[in-house]
Amino acid sequence: MDDIILRELSLNDIKDNLLDKFNRYQEVKKRWENKNGNWTLIDGRYIEDWDAEKKAARTKFFAELLKGKDGNIFGAYENDYLIGFAVLTNGKFGSKNQYIQLKYMHVSFGHRHKGIGKKLFEQCIEKARETGAEKIYISANDSEDTQRFYLGVGCKDAMEIDAESAEKEPLDRQMEYVIRNPVDTIGKAARSC
Repeated sequence: MDDIILRELSLNDIKDNLLDKFNRYQEVKKRWENKNGNWTLIDGRYIEDWDAEKKAARTKFFAELLKGKDGNIFGAYENDYLIGFAVLTNGKFGSKNQYIQLKYMHVSFGHRHKGIGKKLFEQCIEKARETGAEKIYISANDSEDTQRFYLGVGCKDAMEIDAESAEKEPLDRQMEYVIRNPVDTIGKAARSC
């Protein structure tokens, strides 16, 4: 982590080549499935990856988000290359406007399990706290590793389900992180993530 620089991105950081060196590759061997309200780990092999078109679409989304001041993007850089990012969108929702959404969080293949995801998540907690949100909402991919990370940092099943997120990604686990107080720290289990 000594060579990793963490910072909030601005619109000036969003260049066409921002994600050129970012490797989204993830081989999933086991995934979580919800059967009648119970989450079960099952065999479910698939590969997540981004081609140039997906990277360009994500970069365009970043630019639009920042132009519209619709959220914040936190990045992890190594040698001037983005190797991790987290996107927290503005706009609270829920029955008491208690949620703010973590839209995306990814760490490049080869840089995972080094604490980068945890540091990015901590930045999201701090920004969410500044907005007055009580909880961070996450639509978590069904992969074993992804959900292990979120459970490890203290997330749990969401008390309220965002219908749009659940409809868009029906296999995802709808989760939340409760923001406690200014000295809140995330779970010890995440240190290895």
